[in-house]
Amino acid sequence: MKSLRIRIAMLALALAPTATYLHAQSAPLPLGKVLDVRKLASCSSGFYKGMACYQAQMSCPNTAEIEFTYGSEEPSGTPIGTVVFLEGGNGTNVAGGADYIARYLESGFQVVQMAWKSAWESTGPGNAASIKTAACRPATFLNFISQNLAAAEGGMCAQGDSAGSGAAAYSLAWYGAGNFLDKVELMSGPVFGDIEQGCIVPNAPVSTVCPAGQFGCDGLSWPDSPAYVGGDITAVAHWSGDSTCNGKNPTTEASNLSWKAMSIVDGTANPSFSYPKTALAGWLCSNIAPKQNNSAAQGQFFYEQFTNSGQTAGYSVTRIDNCSGNEGVSDGVTPQGESGFNAISHDMIAGCVKRHEKTK
Repeated sequence: MKSLRIRIAMLALALAPTATYLHAQSAPLPLGKVLDVRKLASCSSGFYKGMACYQAQMSCPNTAEIEFTYGSEEPSGTPIGTVVFLEGGNGTNVAGGADYIARYLESGFQVVQMAWKSAWESTGPGNAASIKTAACRPATFLNFISQNLAAAEGGMCAQGDSAGSGAAAYSLAWYGAGNFLDKVELMSGPVFGDIEQGCIVPNAPVSTVCPAGQFGCDGLSWPDSPAYVGGDITAVAHWSGDSTCNGKNPTTEASNLSWKAMSIVDGTANPSFSYPKTALAGWLCSNIAPKQNNSAAQGQFFYEQFTNSGQTAGYSVTRIDNCSGNEGVSDGVTPQGESGFNAISHDMIAGCVKRHEKTK
């Protein structure tokens, strides 16, 4: 009990500079605004051929304004739904693979790609660093598309890869996206499930992903370390404002608490893990691959929050073997022998149906 009191006191001390804002961090957190939208004469490299592209500014609480570009393409005929792609890394590359886009267009879906001018995870100069705070940006973008562009009579859906899956999970857990997203595919993540466990030194114990009996899991369990590796250490250290992430020396209690506070699963009752009108699917690389990073273990912190069918409109977490690289779920195979690409695209096409009424 004494150690718990000390940890709580340290949390208050670590978060003191932004205590007024953090005290009110019960989900959903406030969304921002999309400003100064203007159509571009043409799309930049990376956007799917034929798209109409737009540039705009994103304004969110406690973050610097950030510029972004998005593009959309319509199928032939009336769209039966909308799929928004959220890319991994810092989000500055155009999101969404052409193979998925072609499959969804052929199936009658409107598709949306986007790219940030700079890392969405960084709150910017003069603002307290917090990936959770910065996640207002992708959450606001998803809401903007839902309100202003999405097919009126179809599903509003999202597909996120790696850090893009983190953006989608923050949107659901912290920013109320369960009120408008009908279907979400989370590929190789969410990688910000518990940032403390990814950064803490000495490193956290190896996790068991999808242990026997876990709700919704497809495939046998496997081990994965939650610790960030390689360039991800540098990226998370920068975005979180703490250069000691998974460094050479033991991390301080203040650092550990700060990372925990900005995680999707932050150890409080504030985030929501109940989205009864949103179908949710996770796709995680197993350790049967040439390489492995912590995307599966970080995802596990999120997926273990789901214990019954009443929390979502559909739910699964699928083990993918023989991924390409650390996170290539599309090139791997499911426990049933289906390619990751086919399994993910089939799941989206079947599950992206309208479950929410559009509200202003």
